Amino acid sequence: MPTSTEYRQTAEECYRLAQEAKTETDRLACLDLARTWLDAASRLDQLTPWQVAEAEKSAREQTTEPEASQPEGRSAWRRLLRLFR
Repeated sequence: MPTSTEYRQTAEECYRLAQEAKTETDRLACLDLARTWLDAASRLDQLTPWQVAEAEKSAREQTTEPEASQPEGRSAWRRLLRLFR
């Protein structure tokens, strides 16, 4: 499971991409992604060790089950969202 530090690094990359964006639409999209990654990092920081262990267990179990109906990227987002319920 990614750490909050890794989420923050991804947010920094989004900020860098926003600075390099050629259009205002792309810049705003990158900034929105950065904010989302920072929100995820903040929420992860608030999880108890027990919640982190349960989330990791759930993620491991889901990676062993085939997800035929969901594209790869969508299943990864669903796992991430389950961490914050």
